[in-house]
Amino acid sequence: MAKHVLHSSDEDFEFVLIGINCPEDQYRMIHLLNQALFVELEYNSMLTLKLKENKLFQFSLYHYPDEELRLDYFFLPNTSNFEEPKESSSTPLDLFGEMEVEERVKLIRELPKTDYFLILKGDALHNSQFKIIDSLKSIPEIIQVQLLEANDLPSKRNLIF
Repeated sequence: MAKHVLHSSDEDFEFVLIGINCPEDQYRMIHLLNQALFVELEYNSMLTLKLKENKLFQFSLYHYPDEELRLDYFFLPNTSNFEEPKESSSTPLDLFGEMEVEERVKLIRELPKTDYFLILKGDALHNSQFKIIDSLKSIPEIIQVQLLEANDLPSKRNLIF
């Protein structure tokens, strides 16, 4: 069997990674971030990754390109989305025998208490990151904001998109 190795360089991780702990749902978070950061994050796509036991899990990815500041904002939850239940072909005699139970996983499993990630990419990211972090800390619904070092995370490959 062929072995596939992810070759990543330091250039792949040239972004600022901000972890956010907040109990609000992702749609409320988008609204709060848009107001606090004066951006218009919009749904971009589903980030689909093979994670736990090679099953596919999807994460909502939101994006806002700030041309004036030369920054790209990416926002995504650390927890995968639920999918519609699928009908099961077999009918075992148990409570969930007629449907497959969907599960959720963490995008970055080393950070189980981090609910969301804000990723900043662009030329001026280091000039703006602390102002953005201060703006995030001003949102009362956010419990904690932390600047993370992506290179130190074992699951860092999940952040390359």
